[in-house]
Amino acid sequence: MNCFCLSVAIWRHRSLLLGAIFLLLLLLLRQLTKQEILRITPAEELLSLHRKNASTRSLAVQQLQGKTGVEEPGSLNVVFLKTHKTGGSTVQNILFRAGERRNLTVAFPLYSYQFAYPEAFSRTFVEDLPTGAAHFNLLCSHMRLAVGEVQAVMPPRSTFLTILRHPVQTFESVFHYYRNVVPAFQALANHSRPLLAFLDASARYYDARDAGNGLAKNPMAFDLGLNASQEEAPSGRWLEELERLNRTFQLVMIAEHFDESLLLARELLGLDMEELVYVRLNVRHKEGEPLPKALVQKIQAWNWLDVQIYRFFQGVFWHKVERYGYMRMKRELDAFHALLRETGARCLSGEPVGPERMADELRPWQPGSVTILGYSLKQNLTYAQYSGCFRIVLPELQYHAYLYYRQYGRDMRP
Repeated sequence: MNCFCLSVAIWRHRSLLLGAIFLLLLLLLRQLTKQEILRITPAEELLSLHRKNASTRSLAVQQLQGKTGVEEPGSLNVVFLKTHKTGGSTVQNILFRAGERRNLTVAFPLYSYQFAYPEAFSRTFVEDLPTGAAHFNLLCSHMRLAVGEVQAVMPPRSTFLTILRHPVQTFESVFHYYRNVVPAFQALANHSRPLLAFLDASARYYDARDAGNGLAKNPMAFDLGLNASQEEAPSGRWLEELERLNRTFQLVMIAEHFDESLLLARELLGLDMEELVYVRLNVRHKEGEPLPKALVQKIQAWNWLDVQIYRFFQGVFWHKVERYGYMRMKRELDAFHALLRETGARCLSGEPVGPERMADELRPWQPGSVTILGYSLKQNLTYAQYSGCFRIVLPELQYHAYLYYRQYGRDMRP
């Protein structure tokens, strides 16, 4: 009798084991079939802003229907002051991806891609909350900071971030990028040495009363909401303003230490390291020799307030790195750099290229005064691979348009 029971038990266990093996084989077969179905060619597109957003709408509708596994809304509430020509487009892309993954509600401009810049930010510049949303989670389009108005839009205790870059490189980049836009620069659009000509005769070209000249002097200070047009003043006069900004921002990133800044932001926002992967966006093709020392000194003198702001927050930044731990930072930087190399090898077909060599939907806006580089993706990526890589290289205007349609079900207003 005992032998009979033992035989029955063994037979049952063997049947269960064979059933489990069969189920695993079936699931594996389905997965392999799915991967083969999802394999796409480079000619297939996820979205195309330049083709009346048809693919943007299709992708957004698909996500709204829950077909792409978007996570449930999280508690991440972030204000990112996107300063001009400092690396802010790359940070914005990281935040857009984190927001999309968590199904966060984005505060979009009522019109176009900026909050009525260069006017100071106002709550009236913000699109209405979408149906069903309790509040906005993410605000990171271009604006001129007005803290009280931003706080009126975002939840209490939202995390404030921004990024600064060395004032010389910032102003040189702003000048060339906006040479056809900023009134103070326009007269020099065809000059052989326009930057030097402007700095040698700034009073001739610069009118502080023209709001369009906000970026023509101390552009970072202007974005931060300060009176950037004033003549140079003693440092002590601005110390209170700098301390106020320091209380406002939980982190001021430094472009020259971009990866260290991202690791500090990761801990502050609770992001995974994989969410930080990036390629540098909105980068211009740059030729020529380094700036002469005399020109560097002229730029620093003209942008004296930006110099003070940058030096002040450099000190704050390195104090945060010290508290983070130098050895810990070194270990995590090594891991992060390996992750960046792996992502680049998986996604990119090569180095950044000019607009004529990239797909329409991945072509960044070209200001006309300089050439902005972009990326081409590798061929023969699976759908999942292509989708992730695509978002990493997606320029800000296209990402704005896509997320706006995903959130509201309509195109952005011009």
